[in-house]
Amino acid sequence: MTLLICRTCPRYDSHDSGEFGRALAAAIAEHPGGAAVTVRKVQCLGGCPDDGVAAVDGPGKARVRFSRLDAGHAAAVIAAAAAHDACASGTPGDWQVPAELADRISSVTPKRGRDPAR
Repeated sequence: MTLLICRTCPRYDSHDSGEFGRALAAAIAEHPGGAAVTVRKVQCLGGCPDDGVAAVDGPGKARVRFSRLDAGHAAAVIAAAAAHDACASGTPGDWQVPAELADRISSVTPKRGRDPAR
């Protein structure tokens, strides 16, 4: 399962830029369930100005982006990644979003099917 973590959050705070990504990745690595999650640090997930952005994603599945996270959300993020991974669509409602993250969903991007005629 893949978890995307913004490595520039908080992007507009030059002093702390990147701290969120380092802190969340470290908390996930230290968590007993963290080894099951593949973390990819990406340049930006487009959640500005609400920093603390991570997303669960997978081939053919909706990308679900969460904002306003911190390292204290590591367990909930791991649970979300596992639930998303087990779901065929990845669309919230088809899997149980951890309660701590339910009000932190900032976007859901469904995957478009490829047009075989193209």
